[in-house]
Amino acid sequence: MLGMGEARKPNRLINARSPYLRRHAYNPVDWYPWGEEAFRKAREEDKPIFLSIGYLACHWCSVMERESFSDEEVAKILNRHFVPVKVDREEHPHVDEYYMRAVQLMTGTGGWPLTVFLTPDLKPFYGGTYFPKEPRYGLPSFRQVLEAVVQAWKTRREQVLAEAERIDRAVRESFAQWSRQERVEPSRRPIEAAFDQLVMLFDDEYGGFGYAPKFPNPGYLSLLLRHHHLTGDAVALRMFRKTLDAMARGGIMDQVGGGFHRYAIDRAWRIPHFEKMLYDNALLIQVYSEAYAVTRDPEYAETVRLTVDFLRRELRSRCGAFCSSLDAESEGVEGLFYTWTYDEIVSAFGGGVGERVAAFFGATVSGNFEGGRNVLFRAGRPEELASALGISPEEAIRVVRRRLLELREARVRPERDEKVIASWNGLAVSALVSAAVHLGERSYLELAVEVLEGATSALYEGGRVWRYWLDGRGDVEGRLEDYAALGNAALDAFSVTAKDRYLDLALRILDAVSERFVSQDGRLLSSPCDETGPHSGLQEDYEGVLPSGATLTFLLAAKAFHATGEERAYKLSERALATCGRIEDEPLAFPFLVANLPLLGRDSRELFVAFESGDPFEHVRAAIGSFQPYTVIVPVDRRSLPEPLRNVAQDKVVVHPGPTYYLCEGFSCRMPTNDPGLVAKMLSERG
Repeated sequence: MLGMGEARKPNRLINARSPYLRRHAYNPVDWYPWGEEAFRKAREEDKPIFLSIGYLACHWCSVMERESFSDEEVAKILNRHFVPVKVDREEHPHVDEYYMRAVQLMTGTGGWPLTVFLTPDLKPFYGGTYFPKEPRYGLPSFRQVLEAVVQAWKTRREQVLAEAERIDRAVRESFAQWSRQERVEPSRRPIEAAFDQLVMLFDDEYGGFGYAPKFPNPGYLSLLLRHHHLTGDAVALRMFRKTLDAMARGGIMDQVGGGFHRYAIDRAWRIPHFEKMLYDNALLIQVYSEAYAVTRDPEYAETVRLTVDFLRRELRSRCGAFCSSLDAESEGVEGLFYTWTYDEIVSAFGGGVGERVAAFFGATVSGNFEGGRNVLFRAGRPEELASALGISPEEAIRVVRRRLLELREARVRPERDEKVIASWNGLAVSALVSAAVHLGERSYLELAVEVLEGATSALYEGGRVWRYWLDGRGDVEGRLEDYAALGNAALDAFSVTAKDRYLDLALRILDAVSERFVSQDGRLLSSPCDETGPHSGLQEDYEGVLPSGATLTFLLAAKAFHATGEERAYKLSERALATCGRIEDEPLAFPFLVANLPLLGRDSRELFVAFESGDPFEHVRAAIGSFQPYTVIVPVDRRSLPEPLRNVAQDKVVVHPGPTYYLCEGFSCRMPTNDPGLVAKMLSERG
């Protein structure tokens, strides 16, 4: 043990760029970052690799770091018998994906921290997730696991190596089994099949899908809303609204500062796992803005406003884009920043008013969370607050939130992961554009453009997309999802700004995807074609809370095809679909893709907006009076028509006084009109 006042020397991670890796820089564990130095040491010393994967905002990653990786005795075992390697899953998502699949095949479950033991040639032979310092939760202690692996490596080497070969083969086969490379028909049928499955999964009492823990599942929500859009099905809309209402009023949403936590540990959405991720909030901005477009429910618009305010206030990076996440902990305690004692709330407003505020947010004297603290959720009616404060219900909620936010700002904040991740920022830009159009909020478009400019400047260089930006430079080439999400963001920004450079950027990224991610045998890969390692050459075979790279590629290519008519875009969209042949049998394996399939089918349309003056954003908004997920908007600035639009838009002239709208479907266009109300009416007609 260290003596009194003796400083611990840093390990190699002190030079890492990832904040998550640097958090482990003063562990007694002799950590290596993922890379050849560690792999060479394992080969030369004939040692297995101990691989630990996590991320900064992960609560149980922090627990294992404190319990085990800071322990001198555990460190001695790791340093003597293993080559310890630390990976930030956000930095190397392809590494995480491969070894997560291995652990899922070995144990039937997965999660973070991910704990995997590898042979020197990087093949996994044993793994799990969190292991406690002492045996509990029905789990062996981490030290017991280490000792068992050491013994197996020494006495049963052939068996271990054979197991590693078997697991590696099983992992690769699991990724390949659905890659049939067959043409998928872009029809409504998979949406209908997915809806039937969602009905069976739906929690009719609390909304959402399944029981606890409960994730927002924006892909499922997108499916519900699009099924309703196509069919008018009232059941789909009821399921959608019940879930959105429960989340917006629950503890999974930060009732004081806005934004959503990652998931709820209970069925009723009240107690969250407190980390906040950029991608969750981006996707939920999209979902709630679409919900407002369909229902005009002001609560959905308010949820969008609070979430955008959170992003702007707490995740903005100095490069102009958004940082990736906020930790679940502050001062070493999960949820401390976000939870309240009953007395804190009462004293903030005084006497009877404070008691009414506490009751409105479900706070009790004994607390509804650990340590006598309370997670705030909407337990009461706004009218109750209004009567206590003598103002309108809407203003009462705003006043209360503002006061609590002022008090909370004085607390020690959770640590922020400063990485600016390409794909997550692309999703955020697309969501902000959607919110701007549906809510008529120009400031959201301005923010979207600022984020896109910042992300492009930081992450796009020489035709390549970096995975992330940190400390003034990009690092690690992007995955398929990074390229495609940034391309979608540029195309979405073009649709409401008519700025040529955004269209040009989207098409250049589309070409880069074809060049960097399509294998010689025509498969769309999740990593660049020239990458090496056990995780290379793999295709995505499902998507979880995030849209897959294949889905984002489909969206980019399909929208680009509608906008330009270029065959290369159409071919790439079909290639992306062929990669996901599984959707015919298991539509919920790719919920985001299935929800957007009609973009290439008979439900798709193009709306060309020709103008010579004025604001393209206002021209578009005037015509988009409802939710139109399968209508691709193409602004046509007749003063300077971009080269890529000339094949399809040369004849889209302005009929004065302008702007002029051309609604096209099935390779033919209706008569042009200057009446945006008529366009909105035509768009609202269901096929």
